[in-house]
Amino acid sequence: MLTSWLPFEWIVAIRVLREGRLQTLFLIAGVAIGVGVIVFMSALMTGLQSNFIKRVLSAQSHIQLLPPKEISQPQRSGADQINGAIIQPPLQRLKSIDQWQSVVTQIRAMPSVLVVAPVAGGSALLVRGSVNRAITVSGVEPEMYYRIVNLSEKIVRGNARLTGTDILIGTDLATDLGVQVGDKLRITTTGGAASVLAIIGIFDLGNKGANQRYTYVALRTAQSLLGFPGGVSSLEVTVRDVYAAEVSCPAHYRRDRCRR
Repeated sequence: MLTSWLPFEWIVAIRVLREGRLQTLFLIAGVAIGVGVIVFMSALMTGLQSNFIKRVLSAQSHIQLLPPKEISQPQRSGADQINGAIIQPPLQRLKSIDQWQSVVTQIRAMPSVLVVAPVAGGSALLVRGSVNRAITVSGVEPEMYYRIVNLSEKIVRGNARLTGTDILIGTDLATDLGVQVGDKLRITTTGGAASVLAIIGIFDLGNKGANQRYTYVALRTAQSLLGFPGGVSSLEVTVRDVYAAEVSCPAHYRRDRCRR
């Protein structure tokens, strides 16, 4: 009587389940195990994705805006006639973003952007006694850049405070040079500029290559060393949604000046 109002398919299913109780138990157990495996795999993939994004993007920005590349154009004598058939690409020189302050203002006004930090970066040579190492110097404004890469959390010795005479280096570079917090290092560039800086902190970015090569100094110090006072070589941008980084990049930068 209780099943008289049920559809025919339900009545047949209930009778089959009642007759093969052991089989029904196996079916329920199999479905429960299958659902449990799916839930476990979904949670595992979500956790791995979140951990990967956190580890990778905690040491770099979501978007990097760069100055335009120098290109070579063929010599033309007419509308379609080219005199020079061989075009040699020019050497890409280190240069500043033109009117970068106005670009920063424009990007900060975008609702999808969280932080914009100017960076003056380039290659240099670090000298300690008879030992030297090729390094990448990044001049930053700590109050803005640390909101993108929180170096304070990655410091293993010393602190992340940066003044005009301080430098932050990685753990592997410190080991190679045999230096500690407070030691002096001489930084020279290909342009002939040089400066003696004191190690204020030693960081660990979780990557041996980064710990051997990356160094951080104050923005004005890097500008003086690299030879473009008041200029910056890139703008580091963090957005609210990392998956929308390409859409967030300004349209006139997307082709070759906006790296994600």
